[in-house]
Amino acid sequence: MINKISKLENTNKIESQICDVCGDFRYKIKCYVDHRSRNETQETYDAGTDDLQAQLEVAIQYLRDNERQYWQRPKATKMNKCDYFQDFFEIRFKANNLQQRPIGYFGPNSNEFTILLWATEKGNKLDPQSWCKKAYENMQKIISGNATTTCLRFNGDKKCSL
Repeated sequence: MINKISKLENTNKIESQICDVCGDFRYKIKCYVDHRSRNETQETYDAGTDDLQAQLEVAIQYLRDNERQYWQRPKATKMNKCDYFQDFFEIRFKANNLQQRPIGYFGPNSNEFTILLWATEKGNKLDPQSWCKKAYENMQKIISGNATTTCLRFNGDKKCSL
């Protein structure tokens, strides 16, 4: 267990150094990366339409500079329907006639917000319906060292964007 924690701390130190090129924002926006090095958030963004990419960028530009208590509607909201963890937030925007809801938490390091999964909303229902369990499991994998985080990169940037 100590080796896993040490490995996670070293990985996060390296990521923090890489992400220092992000600038002086209140929060660095990170993404969950699974044990296969798959980053579904980055994949969704990269495959998204210009509308989806622009709307996410606008939301993040606003949120990254604001204290947590200002992460509220219309750009974000704290999730209140998860029994596993009471501190998930969703980034809220509409693109392609669909409500987009990237879901994450503040962590694992200070001044970071990590997107754990990408959900959509229709008729007040999130897809995937198991978003709460999946987000919690992804967060636990990061904490245990079985997954990592990386900066969200816009428009194919090699360095951390925004």
